[in-house]
Amino acid sequence: MTQPAPANTSGASRLSGGRSTWAVVLAGELADATCLWQDLDGLHVGPAPAAPPPTTLLWGWTATGALLRLRLDGETVFLARWDGGGGTTTLAWPPTEGRVLAYRGVERTAGGLGTAYVEVTVHPDDPDAAHGPVTFIRPADPRAIGTARA
Repeated sequence: MTQPAPANTSGASRLSGGRSTWAVVLAGELADATCLWQDLDGLHVGPAPAAPPPTTLLWGWTATGALLRLRLDGETVFLARWDGGGGTTTLAWPPTEGRVLAYRGVERTAGGLGTAYVEVTVHPDDPDAAHGPVTFIRPADPRAIGTARA
């Protein structure tokens, strides 16, 4: 099921980001974010770990509605941040499908196992931008956003 994401009041997509380090992003964008990533220990949902996890992608969301997507390469982080508007939301993993079997982190009611997640795809405002669409992940239920804190 695909539907437009909730629009912001400015009408702009407010997509930002760039290259940084894990330490800088951990102290900044990830400081109050709930994160989702998968590694060899399973699926993790909770605060960002102190060191970069052994994965290539980490998604996050904040209580204010900002969505984060991090591409990890050791201590180097390629960050995309979206503050709303212009996205398309797709329910990608209904909880009844049973796709997530290994799990570490917060309880189900706080954005963990059994929670439905949606993909939010944001296209750049500028059709000549050097990058294509960016995909973010967040809980489908807005009540779970910002509650999955340890």
